[in-house]
Amino acid sequence: MEITVTKLSDSEHRITVQRADGSQESKTLNSRSFLFHDIAHLAVEKVLPIRAGFWGSVAQGARLDSSDCDGADVSLAESLAGPIQVLIKRDAAITAYQQVLARVLPEHQGLPELAAQIHGEARKLKGQWRATPYGDSMTLHWS
Repeated sequence: MEITVTKLSDSEHRITVQRADGSQESKTLNSRSFLFHDIAHLAVEKVLPIRAGFWGSVAQGARLDSSDCDGADVSLAESLAGPIQVLIKRDAAITAYQQVLARVLPEHQGLPELAAQIHGEARKLKGQWRATPYGDSMTLHWS
């Protein structure tokens, strides 16, 4: 699935997905409320990997408004994306990411490495977004 995020203004962006089956969907969103949450989902779901979270569900046909998002890992993805969006906004250190992972995934091995990878992916996406001029898009791929 191809995810295109278009910077419309300081307050709005549009997400367009082009699914492997050829279907497409777009949604214009308030950037303050949703941008970093969507970036957090991308970073977390890519690194862990969570294939049946928000983006995996959208790739399988769920709507971008998440009204029918029912993948097996949606709850896990949400429990991580919520706090991690705050860390992304604050440019938090890797240790803060480790604390979130330890709270949500207490029995998971290798949390420091995962936290560093999520932190790196989130910083990359945030930097890519900041470098995107108004009216332009960043394109991401979800496999």
